[in-house]
Amino acid sequence: MRTISDSNPPQPVPLPARKGLAVLFGALSVATLAAGGLLTQLGLGPWYEGLQIPWFQPPAWVFTPAWTLIFILLAIATWRISRHGPIARIAIAIYGVQLVLNALWSLFFFPMQSPELALVDAVVLMAVIFVMILRYARIDRIAGVMLVPYACWMCLATAINLWIVLHN
Repeated sequence: MRTISDSNPPQPVPLPARKGLAVLFGALSVATLAAGGLLTQLGLGPWYEGLQIPWFQPPAWVFTPAWTLIFILLAIATWRISRHGPIARIAIAIYGVQLVLNALWSLFFFPMQSPELALVDAVVLMAVIFVMILRYARIDRIAGVMLVPYACWMCLATAINLWIVLHN
């Protein structure tokens, strides 16, 4: 015999907002963007202007809004998974590795003027991003989907980097 309680499935428990973590991941995104921008500016000049650039590289003005959007999505996605508690620890550690690799790419390519080293970094970073997508999606499908633009942009960035290595 069915009772009233049998006809009402249990409601999911809402996740805590954890606003402090949202601020933290936002701040880490801003810091990484700022570091990348500073490192890029340090490396612009005669060396960069002398490089052959691929025909498929977007105009310079596209990079800032693209990276800004990617890092906003990254911060929100990371905040979303962080609300799930201990299950997100490995994914958050991978997020930290990704931030370091992202900043290192700018250092390698621009101030160090080493497209080859930057390319190695970009390939490793792409692998880390794909692992992040899978890890995040296991915890929160929407968070995983939010990282897809990052993977797409990194595929383009890596192709540009490879082209520069092969043609300079």
